[in-house]
Amino acid sequence: MLSSHGVPILIVKRCIFAFISLTFLFVAPVGFSQAVAVKEWKGEYFSRKEGGLFVKTIASGFRVPALANVQVTVYGIIQQKYYTFSNTQVTPDAAPREIWKLPSGKYQVSRIDFTDGAGVRRMWLAKQDKPISFLIPRVMLSNLGLWTLSPEGVSGLGVKFETAPNTYIEKNPKKDSSVAAVINGFTGSIQQIIGGKQVVDAADKGYSDQNSIRATASFTRQIAMFYKVNLFKHNRYSKDVLGSLAAFDANLRSCYTVALEKNSALKGDLVLQILASAKTGTIRQATRSKGTISDGAMIDCILAEIQQIPMPVQENMVGELTFMFEAK
Repeated sequence: MLSSHGVPILIVKRCIFAFISLTFLFVAPVGFSQAVAVKEWKGEYFSRKEGGLFVKTIASGFRVPALANVQVTVYGIIQQKYYTFSNTQVTPDAAPREIWKLPSGKYQVSRIDFTDGAGVRRMWLAKQDKPISFLIPRVMLSNLGLWTLSPEGVSGLGVKFETAPNTYIEKNPKKDSSVAAVINGFTGSIQQIIGGKQVVDAADKGYSDQNSIRATASFTRQIAMFYKVNLFKHNRYSKDVLGSLAAFDANLRSCYTVALEKNSALKGDLVLQILASAKTGTIRQATRSKGTISDGAMIDCILAEIQQIPMPVQENMVGELTFMFEAK
């Protein structure tokens, strides 16, 4: 059958379909073109809603040695923005060459661009069904491990993502550090505590009173605090969650020591219902469900503290967190 212009209708339909496909192909990369260039962190204080990341990128398997920088584009799930930075290649055991400062939150690796030694521009694009997600907690550094780049086909790029031990070296004394801790960005597990709670507190107060923030108190009483985690069907993550809690044990313990100043006989248990979020990599919600501890200020303190601790959360989880306190 012919159209009014003498062109077969079937061919016209195919042309329309091809035009639509090309239109979508042209529109899709717009988000990448609007990516915000990330600033390199030089050791300055983070704001209360900032953190940093570092990653080691190396090229392997290319015919001509490829030493160019690696352009990385990530997507901030909370911010709903793309961010991009140009990462220098380093050896796996070296300290990170650059550390990048971003808003705290959950991210996904979206795109990686690389020009090999022969001048071929190669690109890796994330698959929607297999997102590469990571977390940047506030005033902490997220270690994104080792990414090995290799050629795929004429212009494709293969990327192998691996976790790696922390190689960040704090040059300042811990009491002067602007970094609370280094975490495994993919799992949320804490690799090294540096400045700890005092850095988080300092960021909350805008670093306005360093003397009072860094002041320490000594207690003559022995404080006992125990906790257990029940994640029900997700109990395979319990060990990692306990590890995160243990890393910030002092923060949680301080809630009890402050309460003891008002009630020296205070002891007992506290049971919390928690909801861990895969989106934020933290405990998003926590409420008291039962227990003999009823001190409101102490409970509020603990709720606030546990919601700031990065958690190795790969999926949304509901659980129960039990604390037991005693002072001798």
